[in-house]
Amino acid sequence: MLNLKLFPAEYGDCIWIEYAGERNINILIDGGTTKTYQNFIKQEIKKIKELEQKMDLIICTHIDYDHIGGLVQLLKNTESQIINSVWYNGFLQIIDSKYYTQIENEYSARDNKILDDIINKGTRYNGKQKIGINEGIALGTLLEEKKISINTVTEGKVISAETIKKIIKFTEGLKITVLGPSIERIQDLENYWKKEMVSRNYVFRVSNKIKLMKAFEYQLEAIKLFYAEEQIKISGQEKLEKYIGNLTETDNSITNGSSISFIVHYKDKKYLFLGDAIIDDILLKRIESVVGYKYRFSAIKLPHHGSRYNITDEFIKRYKANEYYCLTNAKRFEHPDLEVLATIICNDSVFKTIVFNYPINKAHFLNNHEWKEKYNYEVIIGTGENPIERIFK
Repeated sequence: MLNLKLFPAEYGDCIWIEYAGERNINILIDGGTTKTYQNFIKQEIKKIKELEQKMDLIICTHIDYDHIGGLVQLLKNTESQIINSVWYNGFLQIIDSKYYTQIENEYSARDNKILDDIINKGTRYNGKQKIGINEGIALGTLLEEKKISINTVTEGKVISAETIKKIIKFTEGLKITVLGPSIERIQDLENYWKKEMVSRNYVFRVSNKIKLMKAFEYQLEAIKLFYAEEQIKISGQEKLEKYIGNLTETDNSITNGSSISFIVHYKDKKYLFLGDAIIDDILLKRIESVVGYKYRFSAIKLPHHGSRYNITDEFIKRYKANEYYCLTNAKRFEHPDLEVLATIICNDSVFKTIVFNYPINKAHFLNNHEWKEKYNYEVIIGTGENPIERIFK
């Protein structure tokens, strides 16, 4: 049995995979915001403790508060012995060691001040809503301090398509294939960091890894994202085809581009988890190398909460699913984009289910009886207060 628990994580992601087979496996994909830990993750941890199970793997897809806020709280409040391994691409995994192993000299004091300034600005605000790292504690720092195994599958190196080419096997019934990020996307992140530091007159003469990890995460958190307003709004259109858009614009976020994406194999079924990844030619080729030019997944977790900047017409034409997961309360960037959902629904004649974990307006809009009959789909709408569980035998 495979149970996918889609937790309400505000505008973020948090998915708990529970596998019951030859042995029980628990995998957590991202942690949502701080509230996600208090409302949902905490109870799951308590349950597996009572069952004398472990957290077999935690996957932090990328550094962004709406994905790591709950993970920070999890690590602060959970004994490290219960966590077997974490996949996480942070400072030590991404940045070449030559940038933090130089001998300290007369420039080190100035470099330390630059890092302190970055850390002190670690929490930022968007209007009244805090979207920075909670309580000034970086995820990478907690992992180091708690001595939790990071990226053991790559011997501590970065998680990427190039560093993990083989299927990761938990049991005969449960496996994972890593699709991304590509090394090219990781290098983009490293180059961004170096450019930013040089612009601050930093000369790479600090060897304090904890301080560097904190500053690195805070820098990535502070990247300002810009997304144009959705072109196609809910209106009185009678035909769903009228909402199909031209999905040609691309997300330029280097943090989203560095998302860990992967396929979960359960028996003969496959589930595609894309984090906030940007679907480009590299990722398409990687998917093709695993499942072929066209394929129907059991489920697809839509990238970046259904943003039109992260998915393409080419992907939608080639890769379809029985279920699509759209995880957001729509309070940031107004995700999902209606043209993405309309394109998915209208390009697939086979019956499919669109799952929303919050009762957002676009979910109710698509829950149109006439359209569901015509386009052969169903809509599941969560309350935003309880997890949605998708169970596969």
